[in-house]
Amino acid sequence: MPKVSIIIPVYGARDHIVACLDSVLAQTLDDVEAILVDDHGPDDSIAIARQHLESYTGNKHFRFTQTPSNGGPGAARNIGIEAATGDYVAFLDADDTLDPAFCEKLWQTAVAVNADLACCHALQHEGDATRRLTNPSFPAGPIDIATRKRILRTLVTYLWTYLFRRDFLLEQGIRFPASHSAEDSCLVCCCWLSARSAALVDKPLYHYMVAPASVSRKRDPARWKNRLASFRALVAYARGKGLYRPYRGTLRLVVFKKGWLLAARDFLTNNLF
Repeated sequence: MPKVSIIIPVYGARDHIVACLDSVLAQTLDDVEAILVDDHGPDDSIAIARQHLESYTGNKHFRFTQTPSNGGPGAARNIGIEAATGDYVAFLDADDTLDPAFCEKLWQTAVAVNADLACCHALQHEGDATRRLTNPSFPAGPIDIATRKRILRTLVTYLWTYLFRRDFLLEQGIRFPASHSAEDSCLVCCCWLSARSAALVDKPLYHYMVAPASVSRKRDPARWKNRLASFRALVAYARGKGLYRPYRGTLRLVVFKKGWLLAARDFLTNNLF
């Protein structure tokens, strides 16, 4: 069984997929599998990926699967979760790259405290500019109520900086919602609500590449509706797990800040300007 499964949704990534795959090949942790999920994009990204890997004979394992039809990153990631066999799963966007130590450092840190989730920081690259994307700090080990509330209140959703214990996702029934906006926020919040133990690597180990043509930057008049749908899914998850009442005030703040306020921004940006 691999230590880490890296799930890579692939859609319209022909210019970046080779660099993405090379960053997986460069991982210092050998016991890693990568699952490329074809989301039926408009180019030959998957063919390029297959060609790039066809002569590889090292210790990394690569598997290909696909969504039934184009369903967006959340649907592709859900397919990847079902296909994964690793102890932990990570989510890598096809136009981004990993630091060579990403899997090893996060896996070692997670295993040390039997964490359900572990995260690091990231570097955002846009043209010639680079800036650090930082997750909130927290002590490694069991998560107390005060820490859980603080993390949720100050949450920044850098999904790709996380490792999640696969059995934890399966046992808790945590998946990405069907909406096409803020689905990563929904999953990360659900995980923080239910995780028993967590760990942090205080280093930027993920490279997030900002591209003008990325999905998050395309004009989408329905984005605000999809964002609110994702946060309705979060509330439904909390209620189903009996966690809404204990964290009601915190969840209301999360839904207001990351749901309603950003939905208003999405509506104005995509429908009026």
